[in-house]
Amino acid sequence: MKPHRRGITRITWFKLTVCACLAAMAASLFTPYPAQIIRALKGEPEPKADAPDAYPPHTSLPPEQPDQTQTAAPDTSGRPGTATEDARLLSPWTPERTIALPPVQYPPFPPVLPTRPSAGALTNIYELARGLNLKTQANFLPGTLASSDKETKSNYQMTLTLNVKQPKALTEKEDILKLNPKLEAILPDLSTLFSHARVSPYYGQIYARKQTEIRKNLASLTRLLDRHNFYDTETILEITHPETRRKLLWLQSEMDVVSDGSDGDRLSAMPDKILKSSFYQPSTSYRWKKRTDKPNPLLKPWQQRLATYKANLAKAPAAEKAALRSKIDHAERVIAELKRYSFLISEYDPFIVVPLGVVNQSSPFSPQFGDYAVVIVDGKLYPALVGDAGPRYKTGEGSLRLSREINPQSGPYSRPVSDLVVSYLIFPGTAEPEAGPPDYEKLTAKCRELLNDIGGLGDAFKLHQWEDLLAPKPPPAPAPSLSASGKEPETTAKDGKTAADKPSETSPSTSSPAPSAASAPAAS
Repeated sequence: MKPHRRGITRITWFKLTVCACLAAMAASLFTPYPAQIIRALKGEPEPKADAPDAYPPHTSLPPEQPDQTQTAAPDTSGRPGTATEDARLLSPWTPERTIALPPVQYPPFPPVLPTRPSAGALTNIYELARGLNLKTQANFLPGTLASSDKETKSNYQMTLTLNVKQPKALTEKEDILKLNPKLEAILPDLSTLFSHARVSPYYGQIYARKQTEIRKNLASLTRLLDRHNFYDTETILEITHPETRRKLLWLQSEMDVVSDGSDGDRLSAMPDKILKSSFYQPSTSYRWKKRTDKPNPLLKPWQQRLATYKANLAKAPAAEKAALRSKIDHAERVIAELKRYSFLISEYDPFIVVPLGVVNQSSPFSPQFGDYAVVIVDGKLYPALVGDAGPRYKTGEGSLRLSREINPQSGPYSRPVSDLVVSYLIFPGTAEPEAGPPDYEKLTAKCRELLNDIGGLGDAFKLHQWEDLLAPKPPPAPAPSLSASGKEPETTAKDGKTAADKPSETSPSTSSPAPSAASAPAAS
């Protein structure tokens, strides 16, 4: 029989847990949390961040500074000194600790390159770009066994290097006179303009985009930007006239042709080659709300095109559905624009095209759609509007009407000027408050006024006056009716005498001009 153990208390897990909880509660009395809980239950604000007990003594983090821009909460407790307290001090306490980390600096991303060439095969590498001076050379060096050389990729590789000279912007008057010798006679203040000119940042941006375009296409061996379109910008200058403070954006380039635009209000019918074309764009960036209920002539073809896309979408394979949906979205946007707006028409309206990265920017030298411009080439001056935006890496485009006036042989696929001899004088901030169809009389008068702001024109030069080819023609004068005897009826003047009673100023064999409406006698 075992002796009974008296006076020894048996320790269980339950008792150990209770003791640990009591010890934790006792230790918490030496922290600021109970006081904060009591203040929160009483609705009292917490002490300020610079108070001695605002943060635990063991923390090494600096207190978070309150937002200086936050509006202080009104004093609702009636205690003095609380009007400027942070509004967060009036809310219940929530544990919060913020660690400030330095901002992460990421390296610049390389230009986006395609991962694989586009579908299709090139039969000749010379088709990559027209005018590209391509030199090819194959080097065959002695190696080892084929089974061994096959494992080393550098034994069979091609290095493709494109060497391009980056041009610099033209800044001197003497250099531009080599391109257009008549400029000094056309613009008497040319020396003043160039002495106050600076190279626009747009010049560097355009050539940087040209580089990106070449790098992108070079990796996939697709068609490169050709030499003509790479060297299409001689200079872009920002000029402020010292006396009138008139701002001028001078672009020296060549001229390609753009053939876009439509307007049902002014031109209700267009040729079939345009209606059936898949490349013709019915809109321009410069637009205005329709003023009549006449439908745009390109509305019906685009509605038919949309119906075809939707019919093909139902039976198209899954790989082609995404492309068809994109075409459907584009067609719906075009149709909505054609119902609401009218646009410039390249074949009838003189306008120029500027790069998309230049127009509608925050710079005071950035042109807006509808701004006035003057195109100077071969000693002639053509008023125009800034009517459309083109690719970000290309300059020098004019409407078909402007191009054919400069060179009658030009067309949609034939540029009027290939050399960098075209001066585009763009006047930023001169667009009319309300957009509308071009008023050619006002266009010429406004451009003449703007040229006067930069020194005027030489005595031997004047602006070209455009004719509105879409203006309604006056009805022809009615032919005089013949009497029964086959002779014209005699007219009676106010004095009661007939025309036969008055002496004739011309011989009977000479036909006299028709009298004007103001001097013509009333018919009897």
